[in-house]
Amino acid sequence: MSRKPPQPLHPLLSATSLVPTIQRLLAAESSLLDTLTSSIPPHEARYATVILPIQESQDATQAAAGTFSMLRYSGPPDKATRDAVAEAQKLWVDADAERLKRGDVYALVQAVWDRDEEDVSEEGRRVVEDMWLEFRHAGHGVLDREGVEGYLARRTRIEELKRMFQANLSRDHGGVWFAEDELSGVPEIESSRWGRDAGRVFVKLDRAGYDAILGYADSSETRNKMHLANEDRLQGNVGLYKQILLLRDENARVLGYDSHAAFRIRRRTAPSTAWVGEFLNKLSEELLPHGWREIARLGKIKKQHLESRGEEGGEEIMAWDYYYYTRLLEQESAVDQDLVSEWFPLRHTLQSMLDLFHSFLGLQFVPVPDQDLEGKIWSEGVEVWAVWEGRGERRGEFVGYLYADVLYREGKYRGNCNVNLQCGYTKPDGSRVNPATILMCSFNPPTASSCALLKHREVVTLFHELGHALHDLVSRTRHTRFHGTRVTPDFGEAPSTMLESWCWMPAELVRMSRHFTRVDESYMTAWKEAHPGRELPAEKMPVEIAENVAESRGLNRALWFLRQLVFARFDLEVNTQPSTQALRELDEVALFNELQDSLSLRPSPDQKGYGFVHSNHLISLYDAGYYSYLSAQAFAADFFEANFAKDPRDPEAWESYRRGVLEFGGGKGEMEIMRGFLGREPGTGALLRSLGLREDE
Repeated sequence: MSRKPPQPLHPLLSATSLVPTIQRLLAAESSLLDTLTSSIPPHEARYATVILPIQESQDATQAAAGTFSMLRYSGPPDKATRDAVAEAQKLWVDADAERLKRGDVYALVQAVWDRDEEDVSEEGRRVVEDMWLEFRHAGHGVLDREGVEGYLARRTRIEELKRMFQANLSRDHGGVWFAEDELSGVPEIESSRWGRDAGRVFVKLDRAGYDAILGYADSSETRNKMHLANEDRLQGNVGLYKQILLLRDENARVLGYDSHAAFRIRRRTAPSTAWVGEFLNKLSEELLPHGWREIARLGKIKKQHLESRGEEGGEEIMAWDYYYYTRLLEQESAVDQDLVSEWFPLRHTLQSMLDLFHSFLGLQFVPVPDQDLEGKIWSEGVEVWAVWEGRGERRGEFVGYLYADVLYREGKYRGNCNVNLQCGYTKPDGSRVNPATILMCSFNPPTASSCALLKHREVVTLFHELGHALHDLVSRTRHTRFHGTRVTPDFGEAPSTMLESWCWMPAELVRMSRHFTRVDESYMTAWKEAHPGRELPAEKMPVEIAENVAESRGLNRALWFLRQLVFARFDLEVNTQPSTQALRELDEVALFNELQDSLSLRPSPDQKGYGFVHSNHLISLYDAGYYSYLSAQAFAADFFEANFAKDPRDPEAWESYRRGVLEFGGGKGEMEIMRGFLGREPGTGALLRSLGLREDE
């Protein structure tokens, strides 16, 4: 396909141009607010004359925020760019605080809110409500001028602390030295990545190193050594987290809320913090008996394994045992994750997933040629596709751009996420700005003998994040405020979580697979040298292996949910303390470890872990909202059971899902979207049935 997209690739801003660009855009927005407040008295304020111009200004500047968000996650190698990103972000946060200080702007927004114009579109009415809430949640209508300024000063300080917290996450956290004989059991493909010196091996404290040691090292002492080092890292974030908690608590209480969670729930799908607490308690009650049975099964495998090695030991599964004996359990179920990964070379798997979306929705993903990417991508290896409509009445229309930055590198965000580079919206002249969205992942890079390979859980992760990107691409809101994944977090994870189901379908696994030896002749040569006399593996994953993978979905699933409940219960507890004094006296480390012992069922008796500060989830977006990952599981199971269970490839079902869920973004109430799609209230029944905890109804 040789069509030229009607919208050019998003321009990159250099270290020297980033800050001046942000300053210019923020000055223009401030000037607009000055014009509106000086020319429109509150009694004449209307949606079209106040709210719409402000929102259209924000639509036009969103891409600049997307740029420094991208740079923050991608980890620029040069200090000049990192400093420019930090300065740009500070300018943005400070300008937002200045905007929300303005009582004259609030007066206009309040007047429009009170007027409640009937001829405003549903999305427009949501814009009014959201803008009004921004000012109310900054203290207007509740606090006097001095109180508003104090509130916003604390909020600005929170943003500073969050940046410090995030900077700590991005830094290299060292590693652990091991003797060669301590690494018995670790595959060569993993250990070949590590540095060596005088017979010792240095394993970095990153996800790849942690997974390799905890999952493969035969020695319990080796696994425990790595586990303790990992648990001990990022202690500096504990103090930052405490400061953030206290400032958020203070801000919530001065606005009249009982807690930060009560403040946050106002902009969530869940109706109340009490509902969240009840939801989590019910899940815990349902899951714990099944979790104990799963732990007992692992304990038996541990005892048998130790006896086979002539070692003594009981059946208790410690925190550093879990991944090792889960791997042995998978092997008992005829699932060898290393073998499975050979059929999932990263680049091929990603392309296969795009092919699935072509089949499901008719979307066409056309690679942007390398020569067109010069000066448009932030790191070598970033891929870009132009996305087009391939069927129906919109056939031939440009949809947007998909970027993929999927390999780990130093300084880059260590997790996996989706980043909005450019949100879609309609300009005042009626023309469309199409979205640009980024898969930002940190999968292991290639080795000397193999391309980058994905374990099955990483296949699931990639498809999950691609689900967020799909949500971004097909959303068709008028404004950026509610585009794509800009929805309440307790709903926003549901669409991508639902897509994970396709990674557990044997037929889809076979379709996505291709043995890495067929990717490049050099890999085939290396494989033959390493396996003399053996026949090459099949190009496509054998059906029996795919079926074994699919059947393994139920293995330790209750324990996975219980692990999520540790964070969800912790997050709710710290954000619903009865008083500021109670929060000040709360020992977060002790609480987190108590919940780990009681819910994850994997004790670590001699170690206080700091896992709650190992990612930014509990400080950014999912603060007082980590339960969203669990409520999203319930919503996702409901979506799948209602629409896709009979035929996961049904084009009509996919079109219904696209039109009835994805295209709305957040331009319609999230609960209303679910009711409209399901024809009823969403519930937990489908989730419990999928876990085998409830009979079919």
